[in-house]
Amino acid sequence: MNHYWSQYVQFTEELYGSRALKFHDGNKDLWLSALQVKDGMNVLEVGCGGGIFCHRIKTYLPGTKVTGLDFDIGHIEWANEKTAELNLDCAFVNGDATALLFEENTFDLCFSHTVMTFCEPNAFISEQYRVLKPGGIIVVLNVFGGGINPEMWKPDENSAEKELFDKVWAEADKNELSHVKKYALQLRDYPVYLEKAGFRNVKLEVIATATYNPDSHNVGEDAALEMINENRLSEMCSVQKARAMAPSALTDDEYNRLADLIDRRYDERVQKYKAGEKLWDFSAGMTVAISGVK
Repeated sequence: MNHYWSQYVQFTEELYGSRALKFHDGNKDLWLSALQVKDGMNVLEVGCGGGIFCHRIKTYLPGTKVTGLDFDIGHIEWANEKTAELNLDCAFVNGDATALLFEENTFDLCFSHTVMTFCEPNAFISEQYRVLKPGGIIVVLNVFGGGINPEMWKPDENSAEKELFDKVWAEADKNELSHVKKYALQLRDYPVYLEKAGFRNVKLEVIATATYNPDSHNVGEDAALEMINENRLSEMCSVQKARAMAPSALTDDEYNRLADLIDRRYDERVQKYKAGEKLWDFSAGMTVAISGVK
């Protein structure tokens, strides 16, 4: 069973948290509109990770039937546990996005988020065409550009933290496990694949979201602290993955020092937030939604 992605690329909790900062109560109408999802639909997410998008859809539109599929069994196991914790009725299955396990004409909507670039594109699109009902909708989401300050979690320049972070990743990058296979696709290629598979009414829209803005007046304390601590988690996970691929890059003392420096930085950020000291650090991103109708 495949655990590559959840062990070496994105830990499931890390992926779940980062996507939760994109799609939340404050912008749910924006995302539900982009996904073109309506209550009562039978929905499949292809490449669901830990299932946050499935959980959000089921929470906001309880009449939907929601299924998530992912090739990584670690993601699926985590998604099932989280589903039980949230007491939601979602189904998650382990499977290949280029050879879907479902019958023809099953779903009203198939969608994916930053998945197509990692799959053989013809099979990825044609399989979703096959399992969609006539009149069913495909929505392919992908990030556009690097965003504005997209990775706030990375350590500051000229710091002991960055020195140790770069040291472990310099060795980890030599490991083949750190190099994810991608297909050479540009965003303008996506509509072409949809049309080639037979989809009609193909269109492209752009979604802009602030993924990190803890000092903003419209962000509550719980959400602000979640943003800060999600960045803490992202950096900790990055270091843990690097260490798994390059276990001798840092000594135990160096690794513990790096973890301590990370924690100190985020503890200080939390303290400043609680003291009302505004730093106005933020990040934002754009997501392109390309859709078509069977």
